[in-house]
Amino acid sequence: MWVILSLISAFLLGFYDIFKKQTVVGNAIIPVLFYSTMISGLIFLPLILLSQFKPYIFAGDFMQKLFIEPLTARQHLLILGKTAIILCSWMFSYSAMKHLPITVVGPVNQLRPAITVILMFIVFRESLTWLQGTGVVLAIISFYFMNRSGKLEGINFRSDKWVFMLLASAVLVAFSGVYDKFLLSKENISPSTIQAWYTIYDFLMMVVLFWLIWYPKREKQPFEWRWGIVAMAVFVTIADVIYLTGLKQEAAVVVIIPLILYGVRLIVSFVYGIFGFKEQNIRSKIIPLLMVLSALVCLCI
Repeated sequence: MWVILSLISAFLLGFYDIFKKQTVVGNAIIPVLFYSTMISGLIFLPLILLSQFKPYIFAGDFMQKLFIEPLTARQHLLILGKTAIILCSWMFSYSAMKHLPITVVGPVNQLRPAITVILMFIVFRESLTWLQGTGVVLAIISFYFMNRSGKLEGINFRSDKWVFMLLASAVLVAFSGVYDKFLLSKENISPSTIQAWYTIYDFLMMVVLFWLIWYPKREKQPFEWRWGIVAMAVFVTIADVIYLTGLKQEAAVVVIIPLILYGVRLIVSFVYGIFGFKEQNIRSKIIPLLMVLSALVCLCI
């Protein structure tokens, strides 16, 4: 079941990437995140209030999954930590996506599973199988081909700050995947509870960034409202709840779920980049795309 949930989540995240690209191009990033997180928070706020004051509403198996559990101060701090990690990742990712083609962003983002495997090796001293090692090597080689392809569009992977931001985002997201498993299994917090309080804390952090960083400089960084912001919030919120629900299951493997997510997400965004955004030099990007997908297969097996 967790595999099916991961596939659904990945499909939704692929469309989230498309709306994200449409929304941030030629637009100020902080207000985009501000309104997106506000909408996500408004989705969960009624559930938090109802769980607190009318818990009897959540009788039954399905409604019970939407119940927002009471948390200790320590658990709130742990979710706050997750929020800070994801928010930093978003700032890097959105900034990079604003300046890079989605057919470059997609393959680079899909290096995350290889980074996750490396983190698991470093942090938990897990040994790599020969297939995992092959997957990591393929991911590294694919980065070389991405660099060659990027040069056709004036992007040098060795010196381009947007590429470094994208890589920083990938590392943070990889770490977040391990962190999510800890919250779900060790702390035994439900997926809906994590997502509900994460969206609230995410919005509160964005309020600070909105008023202290963007608003004083709003004339230099103009913002235009786009309805894709609503679509972003809805797609990522639903996708995250489904992802956490799959990750919560005992049979779920923390490394394999991101592989499924990134593989499907990559294909959706890459195909739309070709036909929707009419991006160029597609042939030169096919080789690194296939190498990344091969790396995902090796890591998954």
